[in-house]
Amino acid sequence: MQAAGFLRRVLALIYDSLVIVGIVLFLTLVLVFFNGSYAESGSFASFLQFFILIFSGPIFYSYFWLNKGQTIGMQAWKIRLISINETKLNAKQTFIRCLISVISFLFFGIGYFWILYDKNNLSWSDIVTKTKIVKIDE
Repeated sequence: MQAAGFLRRVLALIYDSLVIVGIVLFLTLVLVFFNGSYAESGSFASFLQFFILIFSGPIFYSYFWLNKGQTIGMQAWKIRLISINETKLNAKQTFIRCLISVISFLFFGIGYFWILYDKNNLSWSDIVTKTKIVKIDE
């Protein structure tokens, strides 16, 4: 299978980011509705809001990667996450992949730009988790 290129991967990431923002906004609206107002600092509601902000992305990505190997954005751009050794993806791999992706982004996106440098189009998160994103023909 041919590795997916930088542009296709970044566009899928942008697409997924919009979906995650929608999920965060919806969950925040539900939280405000049940709380009766915005979350006060130090309250249980503020803890839930923090949880929503931090874990919505990793839960979203892990759910789709573990079930289909593709997020919504990846489906749109016809790419899929697979394990390099062709074993089934596991939760540890997906959460570590999310963590490395955040670290890559915080370092001015160098972990993503690494795709342009790497001969196999691998990002830092691909290398660490022994996965790769490939084009599909579906």
